[in-house]
Amino acid sequence: MLAEKLKHRKLFPKDSIIASIPRGGVVVGEAISQTLLIPQVAVVIKKLGSVNNPELAIGAIASFGKPVLDRWLIKDLDIEGSYLKKEIKKKQKEAQRREKFLGQSAEFNKYKNKNVIVVDDGLATGQTARAAAKVIKAFNPKKLILAVPCASPVTIELVKDDYDEVICPQISADLVAVGQFYRDFKPISDSEVKSILTSGKLTK
Repeated sequence: MLAEKLKHRKLFPKDSIIASIPRGGVVVGEAISQTLLIPQVAVVIKKLGSVNNPELAIGAIASFGKPVLDRWLIKDLDIEGSYLKKEIKKKQKEAQRREKFLGQSAEFNKYKNKNVIVVDDGLATGQTARAAAKVIKAFNPKKLILAVPCASPVTIELVKDDYDEVICPQISADLVAVGQFYRDFKPISDSEVKSILTSGKLTK
């Protein structure tokens, strides 16, 4: 569905690139890559988790640079600065390790003057997509597009100012978890992600 919508944007392989967010985004990105023949790379973003709920994103960070923080949520949850600093340092190191394992790196020429399509498997809080935009904008892309299968209206509003265009075929106020929009939402390992990036296929 995303690939069909992107077809109408007249994006050509020579001046476009798909920047997918591991893990699930790489699977979605592969489907788009195979349809549009646009090369795919991974942009590693790590979610910053809350103190008592690591799945609740209070922000996100890449392997370098500054984090994107949900300051309203951080204030509401009364999260201490000392915890936040430790979480940022920890997740940035994790991002660096994952990039090394996947054989990926943030390079200026990957994104400069290109149409960059950021892909994820869906938007929950939107913090990861916002962090990806912040990282890639530093490399001067020609156009920055976010392409995701599903999101809530509130999250779309949150991220739209970070991108030139946001494409999302399933926008639903009933979104509780990204997985509810998939028939098959089985976990994907880093090894499977690496296999997709190197050969275009999932490992058996």
